[in-house]
Order: sequence, then C-alpha cells, then structure tokens
Amino acid sequence: MEPTKKNKPNSLVIILFALIVLMIIIYFILVMFFPTVFDLMNTGDIQPVPDK
Repeated sequence: MEPTKKNKPNSLVIILFALIVLMIIIYFILVMFFPTVFDLMNTGDIQPVPDK
C-alpha cells in the first residue's frame, strides 16, 4: 500500500490566516485594556453641512 499524499494548504495561506486571527485577538485585548482610545476615534457620524 502506497502512502496517500495529503492535500495540505500552502504555507503562505496558513501564515495569512494566522495573522488575521492574531490581529483579531490583539484588537480585543486592546479594547479590554484601552477602551478610551477607541472611544475617541471618529466613527463617521453624519454631520450637518454648513450653508454657504
């Protein structure tokens, strides 16, 4: 019996997926420890346009 070759993803795909997961975890850690930083960020609220 010959060993079957397993279908493994490319190492670049694994690294990119791990980086995305790591960035999400770091984001939640930052939100827990530094909530004021994210409270001061601009959220893109609608502002009135001044008349000319």
